[in-house]
Amino acid sequence: MSEPRFFTVRPLSKQVRNDYRDAFRVYLSSTSLNAIKLRAGDVCTLSYSGECAKTAIVWNATENIQNTVVQTSRTLQDCYGIKLGEKVCISKVEGCLEEIKSISLVECSDIDRITRYGTLQAPEMHHWTWALEYPLTRCDAVAIGLIYDLELKGQRRSFKVTNMRAFNQSTSSTLLRFTENSKILIGDDIDGEMRAQSFNIQVQPSGLGGMGCQIDSVNESLADFNMDSGNVAMPSFYEPTRGILLYGPKGTGKTALLRQIQGAGWRKAFNIGSSTFGRNIGDGEARLRNVFQEAVHCQPSVVVIDQLEFIAPKRTSLESQSLTSVLCECLDFAKGALVLVVAASRHPNEVDDALRTPHRLGIEIELHVPTAYDRAEILRAICGYQSAAMSGTLIDIMAEKTHGYVGADLFALLQLVCRKARQRQIIQIRPNITPLGQKSISDIGSGGSFTSNETVPLEVHEADILSALQETRPTAMREVFLETPKVRWSDIGGQHEIKRRLQKAVERPLRNPERMKRLNLNSKKGILLYGPPGCSKTLTVKALATEAGLNFMAVKGAEILSMYVGESERALREIFRKARSARPSIIFFDEIDAIASKRSSTSQAGVNVLTTLLNEMDGIEELKNVLVVAATNKPEVIDPALMRPGRLDNILYIGPPDFEARKEIFNIWCRKSVIHSTVSLEELAWKTEGYSGAEIVSICETAGDAALDVEEETGEAQDIRWEHFEIALKQVKRQITDTVIQNYEQWRESVDI
Repeated sequence: MSEPRFFTVRPLSKQVRNDYRDAFRVYLSSTSLNAIKLRAGDVCTLSYSGECAKTAIVWNATENIQNTVVQTSRTLQDCYGIKLGEKVCISKVEGCLEEIKSISLVECSDIDRITRYGTLQAPEMHHWTWALEYPLTRCDAVAIGLIYDLELKGQRRSFKVTNMRAFNQSTSSTLLRFTENSKILIGDDIDGEMRAQSFNIQVQPSGLGGMGCQIDSVNESLADFNMDSGNVAMPSFYEPTRGILLYGPKGTGKTALLRQIQGAGWRKAFNIGSSTFGRNIGDGEARLRNVFQEAVHCQPSVVVIDQLEFIAPKRTSLESQSLTSVLCECLDFAKGALVLVVAASRHPNEVDDALRTPHRLGIEIELHVPTAYDRAEILRAICGYQSAAMSGTLIDIMAEKTHGYVGADLFALLQLVCRKARQRQIIQIRPNITPLGQKSISDIGSGGSFTSNETVPLEVHEADILSALQETRPTAMREVFLETPKVRWSDIGGQHEIKRRLQKAVERPLRNPERMKRLNLNSKKGILLYGPPGCSKTLTVKALATEAGLNFMAVKGAEILSMYVGESERALREIFRKARSARPSIIFFDEIDAIASKRSSTSQAGVNVLTTLLNEMDGIEELKNVLVVAATNKPEVIDPALMRPGRLDNILYIGPPDFEARKEIFNIWCRKSVIHSTVSLEELAWKTEGYSGAEIVSICETAGDAALDVEEETGEAQDIRWEHFEIALKQVKRQITDTVIQNYEQWRESVDI
């Protein structure tokens, strides 16, 4: 083989012949031919831009050209994706072109012709096959992508070469010779020829947890490419699958599923990413065409495209750069070949609509946020089904407590759990060695002694999982995570009926979804808590989020309002978007009256915010597994449309605590303090009738301040005595009057709840 040299691609000054006889000749000067030891008619390879080498035939230039220039035809440039001005390396290939065993063509007539003549029917195939023999024989060489125009029986049709097989199957040449022994296949005949090869294309579920339905959908589509399942004859109107779009939130396993599809048993797989094309849109178009030409040449093959929204985004202006048109052209070019295009996108609505058609990316598969069962499957897939470190019980516990976590979040959580378990084991074996010490877990032997030969197997306990959960949050919630105090139901005195109703609204859809479906029951969408200030509305919602283990988003109504037009509505939509991404979740609107006042008493901006809230809660897009809880001291100013069934339809009154509730509030506070035995909590409960929970806590803290004053004066430790509570009762006055309570009761009667 001669030493390769680089040449600059330039166009031919003359037109190539219509029969493509000289289409794949590359023209060099006599000096250049001598330098690389080639003669006119020799077979050579063209290498460029890191692409696979293409085959051509060298020829002596008929005009005076520079020694660094190679002249190529427009046909060669289009078929091989070579651009003018590009540098190509030319080297000699020993031997001559291989003969074609079978060549596959598909009709590529324009829409007007197909409309006029109709699609090509099976009885007519052999006529067109016979007609194609003449132009194919006249070519010196045939390549994938050549288009032949024929006229027969008053019809003019076009056919494109989509695949070629040589008698010598080991050849990598992109040019082959058509002979009398070559077989021509058109349309449906191609599938029969490809079935003669034993390809079994199927996605295996190993390593993918929680994707059973998605894998089944993909394999159902791959049956069109599976050559061992051709026992069922599909009707003539059926078109095989050519494109699949995977979409879903970040971390749900789109890339992992793409890798499994890529390794499903194809003859060759091609990977396209947003970094493949660089900044030059022209280079990207050429590379994209090259990929599809190679895919057609190596069928059955798959083209995998990750982050499709960056490669083919929706056009916002005529100047915006996008590879959509070229990608559509390539998909149409590969339509008749056994080539599958699988793309993934985090935001499918940002992908150009021209691609999301039944004839291109016709199958769309969603990878949703996993359920508890799916999370258990994902954890088992990550850990291994026979993992010694993680028992089935621990996996179930973790799956139950990780609402809103996607696969990537679960993987990160497992890493943290292992680190927590290792840290605990180090401290247990050698209490005087901290995790920051010099010894590692591999240096710890049994019996608490350090050895260099023994290792301790990792043992994960439930405490390690709970500790790790305190430090992690789902991806969708990280940017809106609020560190709220851990409030339990036991921290709230009384309100037992309210607690029970809230627990039912949250826990039933999670624990008994099958029973609810059987009875045709939908989960609650919204709860409105109203009542006087200080009666534990906000505290109750915090306890609800903590006890249920759901993702919690707290929003103050006034914080949403913005002076800029449209910003308030945008902020509200973003809150619901994040809650859907991290479902099941709770959105808590404190002071809901700030953004949901009656339309007759608010500005146009306030009306727009209210309309957005109504649409998000019960609009076209259904709100699933997201509970909206709102609290207000002024229920009479809220728009009635927000309180109809399907929105804030659970309206709960949280009033001042009764005697038992007041006694319980005193008991909860006092058991965390030092109270003298003479203090009667029952007497305190009687004396604080009509007080709110916040006022009762204020009484306890004021009594504690009085005891601390005495302690500072005398220097002796003091318990909180009865006289200290008497001082507090005089200082803390009741603010909820009988008139306030009557107003709430009148409003409740007016709305008939």
